[in-house]
Amino acid sequence: MNILPKPFRIDIGEGGFSFRADGKVATDMPVIAAMFGGADAASRVRFRKGDTEWDYELKITKQGVTALAATEEGLFHAAVTLLQLTGGSLETDLPVCTVYDKPRFGYRAGMIDVSRHFFGVDVIKKMIDTMALFKFNHLHFHVSDDQGFRLRIDALPKLHQIGSERKGTCGDGEPHGGYYTKAQIKEIVDYAAERFIEIVPELDLPGHTRAIVAAYPELSCSGKATEVASWFGIHSKILCTGKERVYEALDKIFAEMAEMFPGKLFHLGGDEVAKLEWAKCPDCAATYRREGLKNLEELQGYFTNRVINMLKKYGKTPILWNEALNSGTLDKSAVVQYWTTDRPSAEKVKKAVQEGRKVIMSRCAPYYLDYPCGVHSLKAMYELEPLEELGKESEKGIMGVECPLWTEHVADAETLFRRFYPRALAVAETGWSAPGKDRADFMERLKGVLFLLDRKGVVYTPLDECDPGKIKSALQAAAFGMKMQRRCDPTSARNWRSMRLREPRV
Repeated sequence: MNILPKPFRIDIGEGGFSFRADGKVATDMPVIAAMFGGADAASRVRFRKGDTEWDYELKITKQGVTALAATEEGLFHAAVTLLQLTGGSLETDLPVCTVYDKPRFGYRAGMIDVSRHFFGVDVIKKMIDTMALFKFNHLHFHVSDDQGFRLRIDALPKLHQIGSERKGTCGDGEPHGGYYTKAQIKEIVDYAAERFIEIVPELDLPGHTRAIVAAYPELSCSGKATEVASWFGIHSKILCTGKERVYEALDKIFAEMAEMFPGKLFHLGGDEVAKLEWAKCPDCAATYRREGLKNLEELQGYFTNRVINMLKKYGKTPILWNEALNSGTLDKSAVVQYWTTDRPSAEKVKKAVQEGRKVIMSRCAPYYLDYPCGVHSLKAMYELEPLEELGKESEKGIMGVECPLWTEHVADAETLFRRFYPRALAVAETGWSAPGKDRADFMERLKGVLFLLDRKGVVYTPLDECDPGKIKSALQAAAFGMKMQRRCDPTSARNWRSMRLREPRV
């Protein structure tokens, strides 16, 4: 049966029920009514709340359809499954069966980077709409980076007045900008919540903050004026750890973001922190000595833990990229998002999850969707098993899975959706379905649900291009690698090396 993600259990009977997909259903949830032909209490397709140990039960008999769930979210998931079973036909015979279903992991996410390239509200809502059809329940929203700050913060207006605009992109000379008003963020958050998706904002700290220091240079170590970055890579203009005004500014940002994004989770970044300016900053050196720190990694740990404590008063649970583990001092409440592929990082993450820390599986290879299919294929994304990566004893610590889509090289909505779909659906399946991989079965079910994307007007990568052969893969990898090099800031290599600096030089 063409259901994706694959349900936990299906009991199949005999016969069928003639179902009109454009017919009305008995529900008091507008979002479910809108999937079909509207709401009608007399319909033989009924959605009702009730006690069940499952996320939902979907029972199809010769007389009708009954969806049962303890929560509205479960009823929504049942509706999605029912919609998939129609196969895109307005009138179809549904097989007599009962679907018993529940998710494997509580966190199932995609990510959109709107900093490198800005996407309007309609694009974000379309992404939410399509993700919900495959039981994703979080959208990681990367709203701040070197190339743009995308929120209006009333207490710090230069963040959107200056920080959201750059002069060009990798030498093209074409200004690029955009930010979301608070009303637009509310529209996005409410739209997602109606589809049981939580928006998880990311304020990447203390690196990837050149757009912030372009708006407020006094928050950097040098205090010198700079511009929003026009090139990609790793930049050295970052927040200072030793100036109190930095923490005061961040608290103002947190206060307003906490209101904009009412969900429990809040991403603090923490990746790729170039420490070049910290090493020669007297304010950072003073903090380093006052706190009795042993190296610059511990200075980042000091900054991160202080920021986490600030965030806690707003009732948020912090998430950080796995580099935050390098200090050895990361607050125990922080969730770690595992993305790097080097062995030392992998061992640190494995150790952390086995010691009880919550971890999100987001391994760059193969979960990063900005890479072409020849580098991160659909097959590779489907076959990644979190427990094989982190060990069977880590199962309770794995919070879930996420496929990020960075947009350094994704400038338009069509490319955005082509990169996201259908590969993200392999991650949706890993996040929801019981362990055990059957790629042939997955591919057959995948073919049967793509009509949902067609209906939404989403242009996705054709299935025969999702798993290129060796030659095409090599050509795609080479072309992508050269593109990354051409569009990278010339100081990026130096800044990358500075990530390993040990002590202040002042």
